[in-house]
Amino acid sequence: MARLLQGFPFVVVASVSGLAALAWLDLWHRARAMAPDAGIGMSAAMAMPGPMPWDLLDLFAAGTMWSIMMTAMMLPSAMPMLLLVSAVQRSRMAGGRGPTAALFAAGFLLIWLAWSWLAAGLQWVLQASLALSPHLTVARLPLAIAFLVLAGLYQFTSLKHACLAQCQSPLGFLLTRWRDGPWSGMQMGARYGAYCVGCCWALMGLLFVVGVMNLPWIAVLAMFVLVEKTARGPWLGRATGAALIAWALYLLVAAPSA
Repeated sequence: MARLLQGFPFVVVASVSGLAALAWLDLWHRARAMAPDAGIGMSAAMAMPGPMPWDLLDLFAAGTMWSIMMTAMMLPSAMPMLLLVSAVQRSRMAGGRGPTAALFAAGFLLIWLAWSWLAAGLQWVLQASLALSPHLTVARLPLAIAFLVLAGLYQFTSLKHACLAQCQSPLGFLLTRWRDGPWSGMQMGARYGAYCVGCCWALMGLLFVVGVMNLPWIAVLAMFVLVEKTARGPWLGRATGAALIAWALYLLVAAPSA
């Protein structure tokens, strides 16, 4: 693999870094617009979903917000895979034709964008049932505990471990799933994105506990996903699962009695 990555394409690094940086800048702008003392202009107000009842414009704003958030969080974690795809493509196709890192990234993001709209739908349901605070955190303790327990228990499941194993072995993924052809890169990217969603979807639900637009926590989760993908074995996921369950138990014990 080291031989393949000699002279790796800086354009991949620059493109991924640039797109992720733009996504983070947009999130920062949205977070500022949500601040209690912020003077929200018309453009900022249209960028965020309004209070209930929502219309289609609000749903579009929520879906866009989640899509940008997932781009900022998940695209950097795919950098090792994108570099490897580009290196393999350059090695196998001297003419430059065939699967490319750009199409692979497009397929990867397409899956996460689909998940983003599901998350926006869940936000719609939670806000309609008055289960979210104005800061987009769950306002009911049992619901917060449920999100934590779900994310914690999922870290121990065989599905989590199977998806994580694919994410932790970029070379193994390509050796078994490489396809030639101009659009095969998007197909492989979509499949890799599906494994990534299968690995991380429950962790993304924690945003409803800590705040959907809580930038420090978004950064922590993004960093954890990157570290978990580069680690070896399920030990980190299991330790995190135990910590999340302990967090839920703490909230349950510390909750004031009625």
